[in-house]
Amino acid sequence: MKLSGLGIWNLYFLVKFVLFYYGAIKFDFLSNAALAALFALTFSNSQVDKLKHFIGAVFAIVLLYKDSWLPPIDRLTKQAGNIQDFSLGYFVELFGRIVNYDMLLGLFIIVICFWYTSQWIRFTTVTIAGLIFIGYQGALKPNDMAVSVQNAPNQEQEFSNTAVVTQKLDSADQQLNDFYKQQSQLVSYFPDEYNGTQFDVVVLNICSLAIADLNAIGVSLDDVYSDFDIVFSDFNSATSYSGPAAIRLLRASCGQTSQPALFDDAPEQCHLFNNLEKLGYDSHLVMNHDGHFDGFKDLVKKQGKLNSPLFDTTSLPVAQYSFDSKPIYSDEAVLNSWLEEQGDSCAPCAMYYNTISLHDGNQLANSRRMNSDESYPVRQQNLFSDINQFIKNLEKRGRNVMLMLVPEHGAALQGDKVQFAGLREIPSPSIVTVPAAIKFIGPDLPRMSQITVANTSSYFALSELITKVMKSNYFAGKSNNMAELVSQLPTSQKVAENAGTIMMYVNKRPYIQLDGGEWTLYPRG
Repeated sequence: MKLSGLGIWNLYFLVKFVLFYYGAIKFDFLSNAALAALFALTFSNSQVDKLKHFIGAVFAIVLLYKDSWLPPIDRLTKQAGNIQDFSLGYFVELFGRIVNYDMLLGLFIIVICFWYTSQWIRFTTVTIAGLIFIGYQGALKPNDMAVSVQNAPNQEQEFSNTAVVTQKLDSADQQLNDFYKQQSQLVSYFPDEYNGTQFDVVVLNICSLAIADLNAIGVSLDDVYSDFDIVFSDFNSATSYSGPAAIRLLRASCGQTSQPALFDDAPEQCHLFNNLEKLGYDSHLVMNHDGHFDGFKDLVKKQGKLNSPLFDTTSLPVAQYSFDSKPIYSDEAVLNSWLEEQGDSCAPCAMYYNTISLHDGNQLANSRRMNSDESYPVRQQNLFSDINQFIKNLEKRGRNVMLMLVPEHGAALQGDKVQFAGLREIPSPSIVTVPAAIKFIGPDLPRMSQITVANTSSYFALSELITKVMKSNYFAGKSNNMAELVSQLPTSQKVAENAGTIMMYVNKRPYIQLDGGEWTLYPRG
């Protein structure tokens, strides 16, 4: 056994250096250095040496996947059943996104340059220098994950001219634990009974709508929310998947929980619609789809405790077909049918509506096939046209309504260095930063100037807002001060979570943790 050059394996490390430089992958220094050391060993027995290369190739593939931002393997296996439901056309569209032609051209250039220059350049030296440089940079990297927390001075310190304020550094894991501990203490207290002016609560839960998506198609918040009274411009959906997002919304009356806790039983007071039912509200469950994909309807009923029968939409016109070729019904038709059939008979109503009209891969009915980038602006315009018509019909009834528009998560229209367009395995800032909005409808309500809530907020703020509306008897028309309603609404640290993946802001910068590993700064761009 002796040491030799890395040979063709230098190309593997050179490609990874380039990908790491552009932020397309992470780089585990120790694992990659150990792999390079393995390849540097040469065995006198040719069969053993071939076995070394075979084992090394397997480890190289596994390590490349580990260093990539691709979803955890167990997540892929769990999603295998859902992926089988994708239509052939959607598979073709996804393949076009996954294949990065610029990256393929770059790889071709690197291979040719390596082949051409390997005759006079010792690339093993280049590889070792690259590994040393990355290891050196990692050793020197400051620990900006630690947050300095100032402890309040005690009474003796306040009277001292030389008061000492101690500082402690919390690890990212400790900060996350502290966040969930603080959130576990939050509960909305609804009145025991509500004797004020009645109002309906209508919640529109929209799939695949983030501020980044609106920016991508050149649409501003003013364009879509000009008629709304309160706009949350930095609302944290806390996840990038529909089922967990719906559960979090339906459990808005308590603080944010971890992802695994979503699938455990929650205290009764956490369920928003249960709290409304106790005050005499009739709950309604409405969707413009059948809710079968990924067990969405069952999650809403079991974990969200919204056990009302699903409103029948099968006789309504089909506006789109989803990525699994299932019908998606017209938002206008569904909403107005509910309004005509059930909206006037409940006193008052609490209605949850879920729409997937903006979901990735949808195809417009009676139209040529379009990719998601091409059809998204059309679908977005159609959706808000339908919502605006629904609002007009609500206004014609003369009933009081608190309309809440809450996106589930973004569509990831543009993608980034970590995830190609449409991939939402990691709840990145651009995916979980969604625009929520509130509109008050009623005959005794004067038109007031729109208020924008710029602080980071999440679902608990919506539940608190409903309690404030009740306690102030807002719809009585005597004290229509929206500024008082939004004052002191709870803000929240931006933490988002999927299965095996957590995103958290630390020192105003987003970090992610995959499968309980190290925290990594989320690449920008």
